[in-house]
This record gives sequence, C-alpha cells and structure tokens, in this order.
Amino acid sequence: MSEPKLISPMLDNFAMGDPISDRNGVRCCPAMEKDTDNRYIVKIISNPPTQTQLEALLLSGAYSDKESALAYYKAISDDIAEEVNTLQKLSRLEGFIAFNDHQIVPIDGDAGYDVYLLSEYRNTLEQAFRHSSMTHLTALNLGLDLCAALAVCRQSGYLYVDLKPDNIYLTAENTYRIGDIGFLKLNSLKYASLPDRYRSQYTAPEITDAYSSLNTTVDIYALGLILYRAFNNGALPFHSEESPTGEFPPPAYADYEMAEIIMKACNPDPAARWQDPIEMGQALISYMQRNGAHDTPIVTESEAAVTDTESEEHAPKYIANDDANEDTPEIEVTENDDAIQEEIVEETITEESIYEEDNEGNLTFIVDESEDETALEHDPEDIDYKEVSDEVSDMLNVADDLIAHQAPDPVVQPEPIDVPIPEPIPVEVEEEESTQEDEEEDIPCQSDEEIPADDETEHNNDEEIIQDDDSEEIDEIDEDQKPRKSKWLVNAILILAAVAVIVAAFFCYKNFYLQPIESIILEDIDAGNITVLVSSQISEEKLSVICCDTYGNQLTSPVKNGKATFTDLSPNSAYTIKVVITGFHKLTGDTSAAFTTPTQTNIVQLQAVTGSEEGSAVVSFTIDGPDANEWKITYKSENETEKEVTFSGHMATLTGLTVGSVYDITLAPVEDILTTGTTQITHTASKIVKPVNLAITSCKDGALTATWMVPEGATVESWTVRCYNEAGFDETKVVEETTAVFEGIDVASAYTVEVTAAGMSVNERAFAPANSITVDNFKVSETNANTLTLSWECKVTPEGGWLILYSVGGSTAQEISCETGNAVTLDKVVPGAKYVFTLQAADGTSGLLGNTLHFTAPAAKDFSDYGLSKDTMEFKMCKTPSFKGWDRWDLSSDDYTTEFTVGTNASFLIHASKGYSTSSDEINILFVICDENGTVVNTSSVSSPWRKLWYRNYCELDVPTIPQAPGKYKISVYFNGALANEQNFTVTD
Repeated sequence: MSEPKLISPMLDNFAMGDPISDRNGVRCCPAMEKDTDNRYIVKIISNPPTQTQLEALLLSGAYSDKESALAYYKAISDDIAEEVNTLQKLSRLEGFIAFNDHQIVPIDGDAGYDVYLLSEYRNTLEQAFRHSSMTHLTALNLGLDLCAALAVCRQSGYLYVDLKPDNIYLTAENTYRIGDIGFLKLNSLKYASLPDRYRSQYTAPEITDAYSSLNTTVDIYALGLILYRAFNNGALPFHSEESPTGEFPPPAYADYEMAEIIMKACNPDPAARWQDPIEMGQALISYMQRNGAHDTPIVTESEAAVTDTESEEHAPKYIANDDANEDTPEIEVTENDDAIQEEIVEETITEESIYEEDNEGNLTFIVDESEDETALEHDPEDIDYKEVSDEVSDMLNVADDLIAHQAPDPVVQPEPIDVPIPEPIPVEVEEEESTQEDEEEDIPCQSDEEIPADDETEHNNDEEIIQDDDSEEIDEIDEDQKPRKSKWLVNAILILAAVAVIVAAFFCYKNFYLQPIESIILEDIDAGNITVLVSSQISEEKLSVICCDTYGNQLTSPVKNGKATFTDLSPNSAYTIKVVITGFHKLTGDTSAAFTTPTQTNIVQLQAVTGSEEGSAVVSFTIDGPDANEWKITYKSENETEKEVTFSGHMATLTGLTVGSVYDITLAPVEDILTTGTTQITHTASKIVKPVNLAITSCKDGALTATWMVPEGATVESWTVRCYNEAGFDETKVVEETTAVFEGIDVASAYTVEVTAAGMSVNERAFAPANSITVDNFKVSETNANTLTLSWECKVTPEGGWLILYSVGGSTAQEISCETGNAVTLDKVVPGAKYVFTLQAADGTSGLLGNTLHFTAPAAKDFSDYGLSKDTMEFKMCKTPSFKGWDRWDLSSDDYTTEFTVGTNASFLIHASKGYSTSSDEINILFVICDENGTVVNTSSVSSPWRKLWYRNYCELDVPTIPQAPGKYKISVYFNGALANEQNFTVTD
C-alpha cells in the first residue's frame, strides 16, 4: 500500500498527519490548511487495497497481464470519482453534503491507483451518540432528514448503500446530512454487488457476501439501526461485526409506537420492511401528530448514569502517537474500531492543537489534555429546494409545522364549567279563528228555531233578514229553501265522484305507472366487461340496461335471466349504468349506478433465471401499460406449500428453492390493475452454471475469438455472449457452441467479453487489452508418463525469451524459463492433475492473447511390472530414523504411524508378498501430496535402479519432504508414472 503524500494540486499549501485509521484499503489522515489553520480530513482509497490482490488476479487467470488488471483498477477508481460527482450533485438537493475536492493519482512504485478525497472536519452522528443522549425532537429530526435524503437519492436514480453514523454529519442549522460516497445505480442493481468497503454493522443481514443479490430496502435497514441507537442510549442490539439474521429486542427507551416503526425497518425479511423512505417518513410524521415531539432527553440523567456506571469497567484505554508529550493520555487505537479512531480525530484536531511539521509537510499532532474539545461546524451551501420532489418537500414541511406548533409540556387544560340550563318557556299558540260564518254559508237552509226573534242577523252573502213575528215571510223563506237543498245534494254527488276519480288515478299511478327496481348489482368488472344483475318483479321484456361513457356514447343490453352484459369496454374509463322500461311507466328504487373499469397492463415478457446462489431464481418482466406500485409473485412446487413475495420494480429474487424441483410462478399486481399477457411461467431450480476457462484466444485481422468450456456434468442449451468496449462497440450473440467470433474489431482498442449460460444470471468475463498480440497453437505437443512438452507460435519473439507460469491441481503458481525457441519440457507430471499454463514475455511485454492453456494430464494406471503389482506391495508409513541406511530392523512398533509433527520426516517400508525380478532399469519415483481439498501442495521425485530398491522382499523408501503446516493430507506414490500406493496422514503442531 502506498504512503500518504501531499499530492498536487489538491493538497498544495496543506500539512498532513499520519493515518488515524486504516481498513480495507481506506485510510483517513488529519490535515490543516497552512494559511487559515482550517481543519480537514483526507480519505485515501487504494485500488487495489494490497498488491497481493493484484497478484492473485494475475495468477488466477482473471486477467492475462498486469496492464489488463490495471485497467480494471483504473475503472474502479473512475467509478469512485463518479460517485463523488454524484454526491456533489445531490448536495444541491435535500440531505447531502459534498467533498471539497478529489483527485486520482497512480500508486508510486506499485501497480494501482489512489483516490484522494478532501473534506472539512465536521461533527458526525457517531460522535453525537457517544457524547450525550438524544432528545425526542432531535431523534425525530434525524429520522426525517435521513428519510428525505434517501428518497431524493432514489428519485435521482441511485440507492445509498453505506448509511452509518460515521457518514452522517450535523450542520450549523442542526440538520443531519449524508457526506460520503456509497451510491449504486437503481437501474443496474440486479447486476451489482456490494463492495467490501461498504460493508459494516449496518449492512442488511441478507447481504452475506459480495455475491449476494441487493434489494431496495438495504438503506431502510441501516436507517432503522441508526434510530435504534437513538432510542437505545447509543447502543446497537448486537456486538458482532455483521448484522444478525434473526430478530432482536426493541430499543429500551422507545414507546411501543416508535418501537414498531423502528423494528419494521430492522426486520430481517426485506419484504416485511418499509419499502420506501417516504413511507417510513410518513409513519414518523403520523407518530408526531399523535404524540408530539418535545425537546426532552430520551434517556434521563439517572438512567444514563446507571448505564455509564455499568459500562465504565469495560471502557477501552487509549494510547496516543509516539510524538505526544509525557502528559498525554494513553490511547490505544485498534484498526477495526472506527468509532475510537474518529474520537481521536476530534481530540487531536482542535483550535489549540500543537503539531510539528517535517521538511516534507507532514504533521505530527500532540494532544493537550487540558484543552476542551471543540468542534468545527460546517456551513453548508444553500440547498436548491426547487429540485426536491413535492413529496419530500411536503413531508418536511408537515414535520416543520408540527414542530413549530408543539404545545408546552405539560399542557394544562381548564376544568369544565357547569352552566345551568333554564327550563323552556311555554309558548302560547293562537288557534285559527273558526269562521262560523263561512261554515254557515255552506249550509243550504236553517230551521225556524235557529233564527232568534226580534234580532237581525247579517250574513256575509247578503241574505235576507228574517223576522220571527212575520209568519208570511217565514213561509216564503221556507219555500225558498227547497231548491237550495237539491243543490247541496248535487254538489255532494259531484264531490264523491271527484274523490272516486282521484282514488282511481292514485291507484293506477301507484300500481301501474310506478314500477319498482329492488336492486342492481355490478359484478365481473374487468377492463372490457361488466355484468349487471337486476332484481325486480317487472316482466323482463319491458326492461333494458343502458351503459353510457363520459362522452355520451351508449350501449344497450336487454335483461335476460336477471342479467345484462356489456363487453368491449375501454379500460380505466368511467361508465354510468341505468335501467329503463318501455311503455307508459316510471321506474323507482335503485335504477342507476356508476363504475370505472380497471387499468389494463399487458405483461409483455415474464422470465426466470437462476440467481447468484444455488436454490435461487431471479424473476424479471416487462410491461406495456400503467405500472403498479407493488407486484406480487406466488410460487410453489408439487411437494411444497405456496409462498409469496411482494416487491416494487420489475425484478425479484426468490430464495430457498429446492434444486431439481419445478415451480409454478404467477405474477400479479397488488393494487386493482387488470393484467393480460404472460402472467404464469414454470421454472426448474438448478445449480449455478458458468463458463469454465473463458479466454479471448485471438484478436487479429479485425476478428475477436473467445472460447470456454462447459462445466463438468452440466448441460447448456445455449450461451449468450456479449462483446463491448468504451468506444461504443457492443454486440451480443446467442451460440450453442463454446466459441464465439466477433467481426469488425479494432485491435487498437480494448474489449470485454461476457458469457452467460442459458437460464442463468451469473456470467464470466474476459478482457482483451489494446494492441494485443495473439499467440497461436499454444498446446501440449508431447507427453509420457513423467514429462510433457509445451509448444506455441507467435509472430513476435520478446527480448529475453519466454516465461511459463503454471499451477497444478490448484497449487501455487510455478514458473519455467524458455530463453530460446517456442517449446519447453516439464517433468514430474502429476497423473490425472489439471494444469493451467500461462505464457508471458520474459521482458514484461503485455497484451498477449491465446496465451492461456488448460490441460489435464492422463490418469495413472495401477503399477504392474517386474513381477509385482499394486496389490502385491504393502506400504507402511513410519517415522524416518535419524540415520541413513536404515532397514526394517531399525524400526519399532511405535515408529509405524500416519501422524507426524511439524518438522519431522516420513518414510515407507514396503513389503513384496511375492517374488520379483532384479532388473537394473532406472525407476522414477514420484511423490504427490494433496491437502484435504484435493489441492496439490507438494511434488517431489527420486530415481534409483529397480534392483537397489529391494532386499529380501523389503524396500525402505524415504519421502523427500512433507508439509510443514498442520492439517490432513494424502500422499500418492508413482513408479514410472503408475500408481503404486495412496496413504492418508496428518501433520500436527
């Protein structure tokens, strides 16, 4: 790893101290600007983290030469720079703060690149957790700020995967912002893996290694753990380096509502978590609306004192750097404790820090314990809220409004006042005066007794005055009353007739004109059809149903068997249903209804391929039409119960499948959207199949050739091969053979080839550097029981000849030099072993293609010669006596063993159970030792005349060397390439 240096121009006029943390190739150094004494942190990311990783890539054959591997690490460094630019763009939105500067520089003396990142020294959330307990209001502000930041990140097309307290900074406005890289593009999430530098205790438990499939809830899980610490006095619920896969208890100081919000975010099952930061933010706002958010500590002083007392015994002691003065407190920094290292930064870089600067501008800080800790608060630039989505802004505005209108704590409510209710005042209601006169007018005649004598009665209708004492007049009046009685009778008859007509009309109106509809029910509504159920006693011949859209277009359907059916309706459209009747009638009751046809989405393609681990499947689909917020996949096999997974987007990973079982997979939207097209498929769970020994064997004459092998025991119907480069060339082919040729290649450009087996999601890659040289006919030209010969052809012969690197059976690479010619011989060939040969130029010239050869040596036959065979020879392993020329009489029964300590030697005593010939032929004896995984760890050989090996049917044979590392091993002995014996043994401390 390179030494930190004051690179130019980024660190001109700076002084920098030694690294205060170093982990996974990432170091942090304190720095200070000389003119202003402003404090900074310089983060250095090395690619590769160590030179050992580069050598491992070359030895494994992943890259053919050093330049190819360097191009790979340069691409990684460029990706980091792109993340820095992304952080810069997001810093203008909600929830992010950018680096001050960045620069990529080559590593001095080694192969690789360093990415330097410069940022002002700021207070982190990790420091806040360690220094004091949060208040309820601060914790809720923290949660809402992070929800807003993660939502803006997603809306910008990225997922933030390195959320942890060390990357969260407190600004001068008391807001929390994310200030470090850790972005992955959402549209490439299914192809991405989590880099090791982003793994932490806050990584979701389903992300177990670099091959784990990512999902869009890993940021929610990390946010949940951060809020867990806020409501758990700064402590995590576990002490391991990785998140546990099981559930853990809720935070100690959260009420049950807040605990439910936090534990849902921390659920081990991604499908059970909050699926979106906005969703979790709305839950926090709802909590504030119900409970408020007062600025009181979550943990009281008494509770905090008890916690501090319990943890004081286990507090770590610290050891400062060697240049500190004698009064400096001892601070021990562990390489894996980022929290302690950050504490050192805070204590080290203070306004009154004393530092020494050497001639190269390096700083050594001396801590003065008497000084108080100070923190430089970062003044962020103005945020352009216009670019923040309305949904995020609304969430934050609601939260700010709730905080601004918090009632004082406690709220004192006045006692209710009893107000007497008076008795109601009686109100006199004047009755209408009866008009006796009017009633009398309607009477056609009066009796004589009703007319008072000597009294005048005035009538409203100006009738004559009748006097009691005038009998003649009375008689005249009686005569006049007779026709008036007849008139009354006629009027009564007319009134009765009118009443009868009215009653008859009302009866006809009620029982003939008005016709009741008891109910109408709409069922079987989909995007194009609907069935209307009509319940009525009316004859169906008189009824029909009209379906009308918002534009006035009508469809009419008769009622048959209580049903009316409409087809070919438009999806996602509003319609009105109305029942009508023929003839002189009017319908009453439920005669109309409204409905909207569901949205229709066509599933254009639905497919499933094997995931990145055995027993998994990646299901993806494409649609034509409106998208659903959530989709649901149900899947089952013949002998398993049905399972279900809910997700957003157009891809989901199914896990826990039984290899070899056939699964029925069904896709459906969670909400009310009608789907058509391919909604069901079958998938057979299978093992992961990847191409073996993928290599670009030729890149010349405008053509590129890639070759590979089928994994042992696998059957592949086809392969998808993609060839592309940065210049814009991108071509994909589907082939059945294990070879693909791409035309129109520019040999002056670099190319990458990806090969994926049919039904798989995992691929292999090979890289062709620019201006590469093709090696032709690299092969094993001759072989026998003990040796093999390699040969090749190449138009260019490098100065100094060739260098052949080879590994056998997965062993560490060895090398053979070939100064002249194009052939080399290898002895001590291990029968049946798999060899990997890589041809390189001795002068370091790179860009060779077709220079990798995979070869499996012929398997050995059992020994049978000179009158003996494998079955007639008994091999006993023993400790080697301390003197030469030993024989069987020098061994005791305790010497025969298969267990040896480190540093001892082993031998064989061989007994021939039958006679043998005494030939003077030279015999090659090969010893091959493998570990318990089958990897060859040692090969050695000796030669001897056959006759000198034996004496009176016994042979004493020393093993040249055995492993010096404890473990279980197997040794194989070959006579002239034929297997004579195999023996298991153990090496102990």
